[in-house]
Amino acid sequence: MLSFAQNNYYKFSVGAGAGGAMAFADLNKKKISFAGYATVDYHFTPYVTLGLEGQKGELAGGDILFDPYNRQFINSYLTGTVNLKVSMGEFISSQQRRIPFFDFLSNVYGGIGLGIINNKISNVRYYDVNYYPGEDKSTEEIVPVNIGINIPMVNQWGYTRYAFNINWQTTFTFGEGMDGYTPVVGKNDMYSFLSAGVKLYFGPMGLDKRR
Repeated sequence: MLSFAQNNYYKFSVGAGAGGAMAFADLNKKKISFAGYATVDYHFTPYVTLGLEGQKGELAGGDILFDPYNRQFINSYLTGTVNLKVSMGEFISSQQRRIPFFDFLSNVYGGIGLGIINNKISNVRYYDVNYYPGEDKSTEEIVPVNIGINIPMVNQWGYTRYAFNINWQTTFTFGEGMDGYTPVVGKNDMYSFLSAGVKLYFGPMGLDKRR
């Protein structure tokens, strides 16, 4: 259901969802693993939020048999981040949002955050006579970059209490601990997470006086 402009909006929301995560680290073979998340956000306007996100899942890569250096890893990771997100609706007028295309576009958002990742690695650094340096546990700073859309479900009174969410997150790390291997010459690790979830809006009402 498409949403038309409303002056009143709920100032808080919580969300949860799951999807697939893929590591881009020092091992060539990529694998898709499962991860889940939970969020809580404060809404400055209907289209600008600041919130917390917790994410838990696995990142994996490599293959002990087919990797040229017999490397592989599974990272049971946990993240905590603070994220700022701005939807296109912040820049689209209420009159424009009466057109279905602009109403849909108003729910598309982008954002950036800051936080930490806790890495817990099960990997292979010993294989035959091979040994590779690295740590089985580490904590690093991360910067998640988000792009996504909230698809609101508007009730009979014109308020959005629930929304479906689709989000693509690319997370950049400030270290080499995500796969457990520390190469002599390398680049910082990163991973992508494509997820689907639901959001619940609640709490006191805000008034968007510009609309």
